Amino acid sequence: MLRAGAAFLGRRYARAVQLGARRPWVIAAAVVLAAVLAVGTAKAAAHVTDDAVVWVLAGWMVPGDFGVFLGAGDAVLDGRSPYPEGELLPPPVAYYVYPPPLAFAVAPLTALEPGHASTIWTLLGIAALIGGLLVLGVRDPRCHVVALLYPGTRVALEYGAIGTFLVLLVALGWRYRERTAAAAGATAGAVVLKVFLWPLLVWHALAGRVRTAVAAAAAGAALALGTWAAIGFEGLADYPRVLRDLTDLEAEETYSVFALARAAGLPELGAQAVAVLLGAALLALAWRAARSGRDEGERRTLILVLAAALALTPILWIHYLVLLVVPVALARPRFSALWLLPLAGIAFEAAGWYGGWAYGDIPAVVSVLVLAAAVVAASLLALEPPEALRSLPARLRPRRPARASR
Repeated sequence: MLRAGAAFLGRRYARAVQLGARRPWVIAAAVVLAAVLAVGTAKAAAHVTDDAVVWVLAGWMVPGDFGVFLGAGDAVLDGRSPYPEGELLPPPVAYYVYPPPLAFAVAPLTALEPGHASTIWTLLGIAALIGGLLVLGVRDPRCHVVALLYPGTRVALEYGAIGTFLVLLVALGWRYRERTAAAAGATAGAVVLKVFLWPLLVWHALAGRVRTAVAAAAAGAALALGTWAAIGFEGLADYPRVLRDLTDLEAEETYSVFALARAAGLPELGAQAVAVLLGAALLALAWRAARSGRDEGERRTLILVLAAALALTPILWIHYLVLLVVPVALARPRFSALWLLPLAGIAFEAAGWYGGWAYGDIPAVVSVLVLAAAVVAASLLALEPPEALRSLPARLRPRRPARASR
């Protein structure tokens, strides 16, 4: 009976998505109903589980990152700088280190009780992920459910991080890539919110959209400086120092390539060189993929650019890996075995291989990086082979399983 009920709900969900393409009010009504049901279910479940995502959705807990965002929102509303002054203290002390646009975006939620604000923020995060998948052409409700179960997604919702919103912005940049203003706006938003996504500018340039890349860079700078002007440019001069201090405090304790190299005993410059070389190699592969000029080639290019961004950043948290839904969605818009691959992270969590911080634990860092690399590689293999491979004799081509047409 449960299986039949789940199948019925899945069919109704898919039907609502199809109707929404023609009747926007259907989607609006479905979103409101889903939000009410999700919060009601979470409030009931919170009595019998200590799952952090359930508690956050129920409004019983304020996520750590979101609590920092709320404090920054209060500061900018008062015309104050949201940034720390003086030397940064090590964890558990947390600081707001994003450009001002995020603080201004969160500011309206400061008028609410923190628990209610947390519920709304979590609902918005869930909606952003599902919205990003829909923008990428993923209509299968099974894909939506599985994506919400990914460790990267769950950690992003648990902490109140902005990863799911980044997914939406990257998806919009992809969907409207041929419209300069729309693509530049989405890309600028993603890069301003998380500077490590700057390779998205390279993606546009590699694809021949130099105007879009330049417009995105200009729009990002204007957005950051415009919001900084609203608080009298407080904290702007000290901002580079804050980022350097944060990197010094946290980078070696995260799951980045840099952290792995440091844990393996390389000096700081050597670890940075490893990350840069890997990132450069991925960008070079992206350049080769972009030369095909085909849709599959551009999908491959964006996947490699996102991989390069994850390789280059010295700070890599688990919730950054929510971005892996983009390669999976680009490669397989319909449900397939590929959608299940990121779920392997659940087994790593259960085995205690990783948690919030890596603390230089090599097996923990390796497990995260190997999983990310496996998802990227599997997504690339799921795409049509590049022109160079298609020109090879059939007996020399890599064997690939047959797939349904999209």
